[in-house]
Amino acid sequence: MKRYIFTLIFILLSGCKSTDNSHVDIRPHLLDFAFESGNDVAIETPEEIFQLGENANQYVTQLLFTHPDPVKRMKQIVRDMFDRTDFNLLYDGKANTVANDTFNNKMANCLSLSILTYALASKAHLDVEFQEIEIPEYWTRRKGRSLLNGHINLRISPPEKAGTLHLTKRSVVVDFDPFSPKKVLPAKEVGKARVLAMFYNNKGADAMLDGDYNTAYAYLKESILTDASFQASIINLGILYRMTNHYDWAENTYKQVLALDPGNLTTLENLAVLYNMRGETKKYQKIMTEVDARRRSNPYFHYIRGEENRESGAYRIAISHYQRAIRLENDKHEFYFGLAKSYAALGDVTASEKYLRRAKRFAPFDDEKSRYQSKIDLLSKL
Repeated sequence: MKRYIFTLIFILLSGCKSTDNSHVDIRPHLLDFAFESGNDVAIETPEEIFQLGENANQYVTQLLFTHPDPVKRMKQIVRDMFDRTDFNLLYDGKANTVANDTFNNKMANCLSLSILTYALASKAHLDVEFQEIEIPEYWTRRKGRSLLNGHINLRISPPEKAGTLHLTKRSVVVDFDPFSPKKVLPAKEVGKARVLAMFYNNKGADAMLDGDYNTAYAYLKESILTDASFQASIINLGILYRMTNHYDWAENTYKQVLALDPGNLTTLENLAVLYNMRGETKKYQKIMTEVDARRRSNPYFHYIRGEENRESGAYRIAISHYQRAIRLENDKHEFYFGLAKSYAALGDVTASEKYLRRAKRFAPFDDEKSRYQSKIDLLSKL
């Protein structure tokens, strides 16, 4: 089977596993002279990222503070975040926005939702902490690229009162979770520096997808300087170097990560892609044999292979990959949607509608269910 090369870009849509105590000295790997226009990029400051505007502040003062009890304020925030009839906040994986823009636009991914909720809860005098979730490798596709996603959420608690002892701390988790709610994954508390690094990384990844390499460099550099232990940004920097033909710099950047984390499959695969582009076929094949063997039990590995084959027109091969993904995990709407699109391309309307209905059944959000129903309605008219 032909292998389709795909670029793994880290993006916090919904963080990635990292080695907190292993800071990379990235300064020798910065290539400022190759991205001079990056100096002109206006990067959001930490204050701007968490700042609330007039409408958001009114929400806190006029609604949240009507509840003297902090527990009721906490429940009000959570209710508003997920009640489409009132606050009407919708999920959008591309919504890498600052807190105030997220509030006004009513669109959020897991990171921008967490940033907004942190700002609102802090303003409402509640205790808040960010949590990074250790998820399995999980990919989505955008603009012909494979994005390796991480995940973050936020825990809110009423403030501790002096002289009061609670045997259990009351708290709630705010989470736009694209994964099955039946799964409990390890979480660890992270500070604001990590969240800022994630934000800058996402902006850098978005710029790479748009082909704006100077902006991408500026944001990735800012991410790394903010938190040198956040490996996703360093890997993305290596990808950027490869995409701009700075191959030696890309290789050195990947190897810097692998020196700290030898088992990092994302870095290994991107290094393999680099070797393949340089014609070093044996190195490429050796790495990919190891990477593929370690990923075969991951349903998202087969899903992304299905996406690549479908986009290239190899629909039967794509179908086999989607089916393997479903055998490993049968409640992911993306897998069924992939099957629906593949069968539609083959002219099998009946099978396409069947899998669209299954995709709708497992879609976690109402707006996604509505989009699937619209596609079902269109097919029924054929």
